[in-house]
Amino acid sequence: MNFYEINEETLAIIPIDYEKTKVIELNNEYIVDKKAYQVMDESCQYYGSTYKGRLTAAKKILECAYKIPILVEETQSIIFFPTKSSLEEDCCWINFNQIKKIEKRNNDTLVTFNNNKEILFDISKLSIENQISRSTRLGYLIQQRLKKQQNIN
Repeated sequence: MNFYEINEETLAIIPIDYEKTKVIELNNEYIVDKKAYQVMDESCQYYGSTYKGRLTAAKKILECAYKIPILVEETQSIIFFPTKSSLEEDCCWINFNQIKKIEKRNNDTLVTFNNNKEILFDISKLSIENQISRSTRLGYLIQQRLKKQQNIN
């Protein structure tokens, strides 16, 4: 598969190797012949922006500089957060809206999604909690801005 559009059913984007990525949805899994970063960027473009544009906006909104969650699509508030620096080849992306619970497993974290699918990620529970907090804040602040804009019009 050469193109994948992130949607509300996408759970995670997981790099397999340099040019292949596994995309996990609620009921499907796909192998995309692109880097995880490219899947993110092309999905952002599909919804009207670039990854870099969304990253710049999120950095400004959140006033932080690393491991920034990305609002991929705003009408459904599809927000993904990285497990490490997005520049790293093994960075995974997790759909904030699909997380049901997280559990510490040694130095890793087991994420249970809303459909009860479980995936073990190489990230501490504290880091995921921080990412969830940032994603919540990003979603909230954007919703507040949209409400304010609607009240003006």
